[in-house]
Amino acid sequence: MSTDSLDDPNWAVQQLKVEFRFRRNSALRCTSMDMEQSELVIPRQLLCCKLCDEEFTKPCYLPCLHTFCQKCIDEHRINSTDDDGYFPCPTCMTEVGLEEEHGGQGNLPENILARRLSVPTIDPIKRETLCFYCKNAGNFVEGKTHCVNCDEFLCTSCTNSHTAQEEFADHQLQSEEDYNASLEKSSSTTTQGQVLTVCCEAYDPLDIGAMFCVECDISVCADCHVNKHAEHRCAELMTIAQHFETKIKEPLKELDNDSEEISEFLVNLDSTEQTILEQKDSLKQNVRDRTKQLCSLIKDYQKLLLDDIERRFDDQLEEIKTRRLDLEMHLEAIRGVKDFTNNLITYGSYEEKVHLRKKVGYRIRELCEESLGTDPIQIHSVRLMEPNVTVDTICDMFGTISTEEQSVGTNAGDTKENPPTSQHFQRYHSFGDSGHGSDSMENAENVETEPELVEIFGKTHGDLHRQDSKQSGSDSDMLSSSNSSDKIKNVKFREQVEQNEFQNENVFNLENPKREVVLPAPIQKECIKGIGINEKGDIIVGTTTTIHVLEKRGIVRGQIPLENGWNIHSVASDGKVSMTVPRGDNRFKVRVLRNDGTGHILSDFNVESFGLNFVTADKSGTLIITSNRYAQIHKSHGKAAKSGGNIAFYGSDGYLLRRITNEDFHANLLEKPQMVVVDEKRSRTYVADPGSHKVIALNADGGLAFEYGNIEGQEEIYQGPDLISIDKYGNVIITDKREGRIDILGHKGNLKKSFYTDDIPRFVGATPDKLLVTAMPDGNMKFYEYLS
Repeated sequence: MSTDSLDDPNWAVQQLKVEFRFRRNSALRCTSMDMEQSELVIPRQLLCCKLCDEEFTKPCYLPCLHTFCQKCIDEHRINSTDDDGYFPCPTCMTEVGLEEEHGGQGNLPENILARRLSVPTIDPIKRETLCFYCKNAGNFVEGKTHCVNCDEFLCTSCTNSHTAQEEFADHQLQSEEDYNASLEKSSSTTTQGQVLTVCCEAYDPLDIGAMFCVECDISVCADCHVNKHAEHRCAELMTIAQHFETKIKEPLKELDNDSEEISEFLVNLDSTEQTILEQKDSLKQNVRDRTKQLCSLIKDYQKLLLDDIERRFDDQLEEIKTRRLDLEMHLEAIRGVKDFTNNLITYGSYEEKVHLRKKVGYRIRELCEESLGTDPIQIHSVRLMEPNVTVDTICDMFGTISTEEQSVGTNAGDTKENPPTSQHFQRYHSFGDSGHGSDSMENAENVETEPELVEIFGKTHGDLHRQDSKQSGSDSDMLSSSNSSDKIKNVKFREQVEQNEFQNENVFNLENPKREVVLPAPIQKECIKGIGINEKGDIIVGTTTTIHVLEKRGIVRGQIPLENGWNIHSVASDGKVSMTVPRGDNRFKVRVLRNDGTGHILSDFNVESFGLNFVTADKSGTLIITSNRYAQIHKSHGKAAKSGGNIAFYGSDGYLLRRITNEDFHANLLEKPQMVVVDEKRSRTYVADPGSHKVIALNADGGLAFEYGNIEGQEEIYQGPDLISIDKYGNVIITDKREGRIDILGHKGNLKKSFYTDDIPRFVGATPDKLLVTAMPDGNMKFYEYLS
């Protein structure tokens, strides 16, 4: 070795690089040997697709971090994608929208960890390093230099002769150490592929100066580090990966606690369901046992009791079924994140951990912030009341069925009979289509030849809460109105029905908001036409000139200015904004925007209507308009306006599909219909009518599902109602501004809760995270818990 080489600084740097590569390769080989010695076995489920149960082929993962074969998830996506472009994860049912998640590309990211573990790394084959020329001459001399162009090894003397020839003068030479390093790098790249973005072609992961720029999220070589990333936060991949492992452990512990809590609650749900089913079976058996003591006269009564039990338990079992599904989905989502993260920590390389650290951290934070849904479920303890059995009162052998609320986990045997309910909130409701109700009782009392029939509802109808026809009334009432036998007519009913679906404890003052949001001052200065909240929790505010889109904390996310000539007519509670332009007598240009805050048009066409009370549309673009008059054709003088509330449905082509009037109900239910809200999931349309002081629920075919509100001759419930909205569970939220009252109805029309407020709200609705929202005229929006 010459003295000039020792003094050359470039030569010294090259020697340091060679020594660094040798030490790093030795460390990697030792690590590999340690893993082999510890017999680290990769679990089969980590390498198998849950759809085909075979080893992964092109593994890719969803935003919930569940991994599937590319082909399998593509087939699932084709078969399961809905009209909005979303499809559920096959494992945890998390909704996935590829267009939003991946910038419109529609491609799922590849699971580099599963791919690498599925294809084991093969060490590069070590070729002999004898000098090519000496070996051909019969001499076996060890080569010290590798010619890249010829791909042959040369000894020192042959190297000098090789480069001295004119035709080989431009060939590139490299040392044996550089050849081995490039061979190992090439093998690693071929097997695993490039995980992280690199700065340039000169980047070498084994280089002593190789770093990772945290700010740019890119691997950089020594030169790029100095020239382009000197002011950035840079560190070695191993340091960043170890930092990720340390930081992610604490939120993983939180997920462990959440998983344990959900698992325990699921066990309680199973026990509660078993208790309810046993109680249900026991009640049925009691009914059957008592039925054996009666003759064929009361077999119809037996069937009515069994049907009543089914109806009373359906809501409870449906709520438990819904809660169980939500909890199992959440638990599966937690398990998926835990498994993915633990596998990444255990089997992932530094590059993989750095590459996935943001997505994993975001997903874990998202799950940690999500409500667990383990708040207690209020159940109704239903039992058969003990009767006073006599020969003359054979129907009293059955007793009556009462319902009591009880939280999950409490003893069913500890329930107590409910106290009488408040007259202020209780209403009597006829049985509607079933043919049972007060009319039948009055007819029975008017029969002169029959004994006087004691009123089973007590002194007045006002002592009972007005409920849906399928859930109210006593067993004796059903029997008296559904049987015409002379023996049945002679039965006297003295036992009163205990009604406890709705008690005083279900009436609350609206106070102690969980959070408050104040609308920005520029929005408050404008004339606000309406407010709505979409399924993502965004707040949509329509003013005279602009549609403002705010995220749930009140930060303005976007603005949609109105086109010239257009005026906002209505803002639905779900955030759909309806605009109109008058086109002459009773003609309007109507446009409804989607509630996603993009300003895209959902419906847009001309309609003819005698006034517009409220305008909105459903998800498919069907336009819904309420008004106080509608057109009617007369043979003598043609088209004329007829007074009467109505609800008109227009198709996407602008033609009238259906008009619902009082003639369809054979009753005056529609007088001045105003606000409309559509429950897409249950195919229901709800209308608030402050003229008839009712809320009307319509089925998909336009039939009446239920009505709720004031009844003639009974104490008034509403002076409105003025506002109506729904939550994600199908509950109907009704607001009467003048009464300061907010009622929560189930999707079957049963009153669940009532809230009272001293303020007059401008808007009342619900957020996706189970909070009741009130917007006041001063621009203050308050969020309350209302389902606990």
